[in-house]
Amino acid sequence: MSISSTLRRASFVLVCLPALCAAGTASAQTRFHLHAGSGPRGTAVGGGYTTLNGGTLTHQGAHYARGVDGASYNGHNSFTRNADGSASSSHTIQGTTAAGGRFSSNGAYSRSANGAVTGSSQTSASGPRGAYDASTQTASGVTTHDTTATNAATGITYNGQTTYTKGQGFTHSGSCTNASGATVSCGQ
Repeated sequence: MSISSTLRRASFVLVCLPALCAAGTASAQTRFHLHAGSGPRGTAVGGGYTTLNGGTLTHQGAHYARGVDGASYNGHNSFTRNADGSASSSHTIQGTTAAGGRFSSNGAYSRSANGAVTGSSQTSASGPRGAYDASTQTASGVTTHDTTATNAATGITYNGQTTYTKGQGFTHSGSCTNASGATVSCGQ
């Protein structure tokens, strides 16, 4: 995508955001922003809007960047906070590196009015040096984080799990296997 087409898209967003905001109720207060630029290292565009309507605050944002070396990044996020104290958020990002690697992350969480948090997120990355996958789950006061990472040079894969239980603390377990599936020392 060329710099001029990126800036044209940014201008389109700038024109459309006020129209989207005006579609809300007359009592809502909305602020929006847009930033775009380009230089010797690449192009970046980011923007979003925040609306306060009664006791509810809502934010939506998006961002994009592309380097002259071919690396790229884009994503969006949202957040809502209600008058009763409940809230929710979500995000999605993805990108590529100049060396041919890829990464992505997405997740969504919510908090009830009494403070209980639930949700999940996932992250993955891969490239010439290996691969990484992780996921997190939160519910009923327990958060569990699972990780798998493989070293492309050695073929060794690490699998681990960390759990946090409210009022009890952390536990962790992990092990490594080689390319044949045999258990090996994680220090190899």
